[in-house]
Amino acid sequence: MAVQPWRERLDRALHEVVHQIVQALDPEQIILFGSMARGDVHEDSDLDLLIVKETDRPFLRRIDDVLAVLDVDVPVEPLVYTPAELARMRDEGRDFILTILEEGRVVYERRSEPEAGVSVARNR
Repeated sequence: MAVQPWRERLDRALHEVVHQIVQALDPEQIILFGSMARGDVHEDSDLDLLIVKETDRPFLRRIDDVLAVLDVDVPVEPLVYTPAELARMRDEGRDFILTILEEGRVVYERRSEPEAGVSVARNR
């Protein structure tokens, strides 16, 4: 598949993926990172997502939980961290997390006001 049609397919899928995750898992934030966020999509690109969510589930189970709610025909690579885990890794200067936070694009952020509705997206 040519790069432009694949990019368009990933763009369409991203909106559906975010909707499915928000409805099923109620995350605090979803950050798109990787080639889609950087704008250098290629034929092997997927949707790399950092999902911030309070949970006591083991790390790999968190990923399974996300993949179980998705119904899309593009590859999705989720990482799920609690706010405390993300803050700790940021404060420790973990390169991978710092790169995600610098280059990533926030595609969903929960509002704190109770009357805010289901979702609000903003781009960096």
